[in-house]
Amino acid sequence: MSASVRIFLLLTFGLAGVFADVHFGAAEYDDYNAGLFGDRPNQTYHSTDIKSPLFLVNTWKKDAVAPGSHIFMSPSVGGQHRSPMIFSAKDLSLVYADPSWDGGATANLQEYKGKKYITFWSGKDYIGWGSGGGIMLDENYRFFANVTTTDEFETGADSHEFQLTPDGTALVNNYYKIPYNMTPVNGPADSVLHDSAFQEIDIETGEALFTWKAKDHFELHESLNGYIFDADGGGWDWFHQNSIQKTPDGNYLISARHLCMLALINGTDGSRIWQLGGKKNDFKDLSDGRATKFGFQHNSRFVDDTLREITFFDNNAEFSHSPTPKCDDACSRAVRVRLDYDAMTAELVQEFYHPKSVQAWAQGGVQPLPNGGAMIAWGTVPSVTEVNAEGETVMELQFSPWAAASGGREGVSFYRVYKLDYTAYPPWGPSIACVNGTLYVSWNGATEVASWSVFGGQSSAAALEAKNHVVPRAGFETAIEVDPSLELAFAQVHALDANGNALGSTDVVNMHTGEVLTVKVQLNKV
Repeated sequence: MSASVRIFLLLTFGLAGVFADVHFGAAEYDDYNAGLFGDRPNQTYHSTDIKSPLFLVNTWKKDAVAPGSHIFMSPSVGGQHRSPMIFSAKDLSLVYADPSWDGGATANLQEYKGKKYITFWSGKDYIGWGSGGGIMLDENYRFFANVTTTDEFETGADSHEFQLTPDGTALVNNYYKIPYNMTPVNGPADSVLHDSAFQEIDIETGEALFTWKAKDHFELHESLNGYIFDADGGGWDWFHQNSIQKTPDGNYLISARHLCMLALINGTDGSRIWQLGGKKNDFKDLSDGRATKFGFQHNSRFVDDTLREITFFDNNAEFSHSPTPKCDDACSRAVRVRLDYDAMTAELVQEFYHPKSVQAWAQGGVQPLPNGGAMIAWGTVPSVTEVNAEGETVMELQFSPWAAASGGREGVSFYRVYKLDYTAYPPWGPSIACVNGTLYVSWNGATEVASWSVFGGQSSAAALEAKNHVVPRAGFETAIEVDPSLELAFAQVHALDANGNALGSTDVVNMHTGEVLTVKVQLNKV
């Protein structure tokens, strides 16, 4: 099966709808992972320049997955800038992408002042960090805000985190460099420290309400990333902070990859309230080490406001040294831990390993689901899974062959993934193209399109008639094969919702030349 395969759904009335987003299945597993479809198989379209990944669907038990209409993520696609992407949870077809943002890390749906916003990071990526800002788009994809760190730092907000709070603020990460004396860790006195910091930013004013720097509250010798002098001046990335969450009482949960620990930071003076894992772990492990012995982790979150349970992605490796799949040592997992602050104990509640057994040396994320399961992004292993509360894998996807997990292929990773209910109406209309007499229609960002209705004319682009032909939406782009006997010279296609209500219409296309025309159309129903 080729990456451009189409499935033709033959319909009545002389039209056929063509499903564009046809992903690979278990039968293609060996060929896919041998790289026969490329490093990052992707789907191209006629009605837009956007590309989307073609997933290898290894497992998908549709009746067993958790509720949620859409999946938010930002997989890399060869030949295209990284983009926030939204997929239908029903058929895995693309719903929205915009590579012009040149970002997308942490793509999510968050709330600010009672309204939902698409949020993601956009900016310049470097090795292990970034400099940019957190983007907020409203429910119509209109730009609302770009939130970044203040000019206290030479660099902007880092790509690892962009978290909104109920207080009308945003948490942004920062990596900055300063001259530093490294003699405490057997380094030179005139070295460079690549420190981690975060700020809580008032979204409306851009003012920093709280600023925290790791070097002021932790000691260099706590790092498990041994000092290495960087001759290029990049500095020693000793802390590597990658997630921040504000608690209802005003403190902050952080994750420090290179200290292999999570810590609760006092929201007043920045001091360490407690630490889970690492050299200064405060908790007794009730689970034979599985609750406190983790490594190089990402995406820590309290499950709810009781602050008793935490989820995080345990990479369990700083560098790739075990095979993927069939990992046999230091394999990665998603973890849920329960804390008892009176007894100062930590207990493993859940741990989910990849069904193929993998080692993701960087990135990764966990979203707890209402049914007790989780959505898991496997970081540098190009895979997403959904598990139920019992740990059964009910969905497993790849967007690149396993060979990418070694880190040898630039930009191949799944950082975080979220399954959410989502509705959106773009301010732009649907797009149309005509190639060899076939109409191709799509509407980037529209979540409510159920079908497409064709209008056509034989002599005038300004006077079109309904052809009584309604074709179900078939993926991001639906191809409509028009019966030549209709002798259409011009065509326009209308998007309909599940109740048959018109949502929007394309421009008119010349069926003979493929030229797309912007004309005022008189519609005649027959």
